[in-house]
Amino acid sequence: MNLTQLKYFLKVCECGSVSGAAKALFISQPSLSGAIKELEAEFGAILFKRHHNGVTLTDAGRELLKHGEGLIAHSEQVHRVMHGIGNGKKCLRLGVPPMIGALVLPQIYRKFLPYHKDIDLEITEAGRRELTERLEDGLADMVLLPHNTPFDPDLESYEAAQLEIVCCTYNGSSVSLLESVSPQDLRDVPIVLFKNSFFQTEEIRKWLGKSGVTPNILLQTQQLSTLTNLIKGRAASGFMFRRLIQGDSDLCALPLDYPMFVKVSLVWKKSSLFLGYMKSFLDFVKCGGLDFGGLTD
Repeated sequence: MNLTQLKYFLKVCECGSVSGAAKALFISQPSLSGAIKELEAEFGAILFKRHHNGVTLTDAGRELLKHGEGLIAHSEQVHRVMHGIGNGKKCLRLGVPPMIGALVLPQIYRKFLPYHKDIDLEITEAGRRELTERLEDGLADMVLLPHNTPFDPDLESYEAAQLEIVCCTYNGSSVSLLESVSPQDLRDVPIVLFKNSFFQTEEIRKWLGKSGVTPNILLQTQQLSTLTNLIKGRAASGFMFRRLIQGDSDLCALPLDYPMFVKVSLVWKKSSLFLGYMKSFLDFVKCGGLDFGGLTD
């Protein structure tokens, strides 16, 4: 088995048919069918059940799929590392949700990169669900994730902080006059939220749902700047880390009636190569290089 054959196999799994995979790979269907037959001959096992409208995996095929994706991700990581050695640069692929990014990225660029000039930084900003998928698919080396439950056993993590989520509104709104905010207080208030793939939105929806409140959602966005500007523009209220609002005279931070804290951890795959530049960044985080404003804000 070689990596090309394995990539062909994975593409057939993804497309559900040999013809669809051949088109996606820009190769002929007979060439792709031949590569799959070579794999089956080498293993002495049938990988796909052929149907008139596509293929389905056999037990042997499912076993190869389970291990094959990890092999490809590992090979791509080795390829990237060796190219980094060749050009004298290492690339740390870091994933961060927007609110966490707003807190930590300035510190990383100011306090970490100047002392590690051999490291390039590739940042992906997205919600927890997408970042977790990128980590599992080998498209990210490390991610900073909010969470309240343990991670899967195939992930390693280091807890870096605990942050409070508060209701964020503009001064002078009806909500700003409250000492704390309950779901009922927001029943008729326009709300801006992040997309549903974001951990914070999942937690807020649970909090609202326990009281049977259907939120009046004005907009769901992936951009922190959009969320902030809608609140400052007096169009809606929303939810943010208290740490982000401190010192902003245009915004008002109110605790929820049931205080909501989330952990923030640096996460990586156990099965991935734990490279020197990843260890350098982990050491930076462990030594307090990222100031989250204290463990409980």
